[in-house]
Amino acid sequence: MKNFKEIYTDNYKVVFRLALKTINDNDIVSDIVQETFILLYENMQSGKVISYPKTWLYRVTLNKCFDYIKHNKKNIKVELTSNIPSENDSRENIKSNLINTALSKLKPEEKSLVILYSEGLSYKELSEITGIKFTSIGKTLSRILQKLRTELKNKEYELF
Repeated sequence: MKNFKEIYTDNYKVVFRLALKTINDNDIVSDIVQETFILLYENMQSGKVISYPKTWLYRVTLNKCFDYIKHNKKNIKVELTSNIPSENDSRENIKSNLINTALSKLKPEEKSLVILYSEGLSYKELSEITGIKFTSIGKTLSRILQKLRTELKNKEYELF
């Protein structure tokens, strides 16, 4: 089994990116990631065996993000984009803003599944991290992506 320093080095960027995609506030994300790695360190020091540290880190990070969202609903900044793009906006920025706006309308659990999927995780890993049955991952993901398609179509943007 890897030691804490190796796990930290191998996973810090991925965990930070996951939290940032979920919350979109660098300061809060930094705190969540720090808390996550402190919890990992404490668990490892107490002798707890964590067979799949990356999966464990993903799950704990998402739980901490959900807790933050649940307890701070009133304080969360939702950045909505204007329907009329300015001349200075590039196509990529416009596309990114539309997708982020559509993602912000999903439930946190749905958003996390899409984010994890976008990170290239397998259905098995998605199942382990989210707690959704392996046999249901494909259908659940399909339904969520359909919600995104519908939302983007309403904004006159085609996802695929």
